[in-house]
Amino acid sequence: MSVNIDLTSRTALITGATQGIGKAIACQFEAAGASLILTGTNRKQIDELNANLREQGKKNTIYLQLDLSSEQSVDRFLKDMDSLTPVDICVNNAGVNRVSSFAETSEEDFDWMHHVNLRGPYRILKYLLPHMQDQQYGRVVNIASIWSIVTRKGRSLYTTSKNALVGMTEALAVELASDNVLVNAVSPGFTLTELTQRTNSASELAVIEGTIPLGRLAQPEEIANTVAFLCSNLNTYITGQNIAIDGGYTNL
Repeated sequence: MSVNIDLTSRTALITGATQGIGKAIACQFEAAGASLILTGTNRKQIDELNANLREQGKKNTIYLQLDLSSEQSVDRFLKDMDSLTPVDICVNNAGVNRVSSFAETSEEDFDWMHHVNLRGPYRILKYLLPHMQDQQYGRVVNIASIWSIVTRKGRSLYTTSKNALVGMTEALAVELASDNVLVNAVSPGFTLTELTQRTNSASELAVIEGTIPLGRLAQPEEIANTVAFLCSNLNTYITGQNIAIDGGYTNL
């Protein structure tokens, strides 16, 4: 018996969906039939993407500009959401990182990273969860990182923000279980996104691959597969988990 992921009756919000893992998640959800609200930070790119959708006659997808580091941008985004179909599924994928030793970090770094990686998802979920509770259905996946499970030099602020995101995930899972709102985190390991390929040479990628038990980086689609499952009709009992998708890296 084959079992397919069917999201045709669901509306999903995916932040940071114009590239990388977020884009792959959006493609998976579109293939499963979901209506999509997708975000990116670049206004010009957002306008171009929406124009392309109109040319293709796609009416079940819309892109909205959202910069989670800006309170004004978040305010504007949430106001725009008032005129759209209520959201059944939320994937908080947008995130930022800045690698530096703790001594070289600044309060501005701390505020920027936590605004995007933690406060942004908090504000979005404060807006979305009442509807999910009212309808007694919802699926939330917060994209964390392997650096919420292990860490390394230069990741103090990033690890802090992602650990906090996982903590919020676990607490919400317990709080919302009786409302049939399942809340999970997914922690990708090294993933072959456009950014990874732009910022690493072939030899640097080979070194990274050598640290991973499976011997290769993940493809964005492999992360998206797990997110799609967690948000689908196939998941009825998994909640409060932080699932590492890392080729075995965090088991070393």
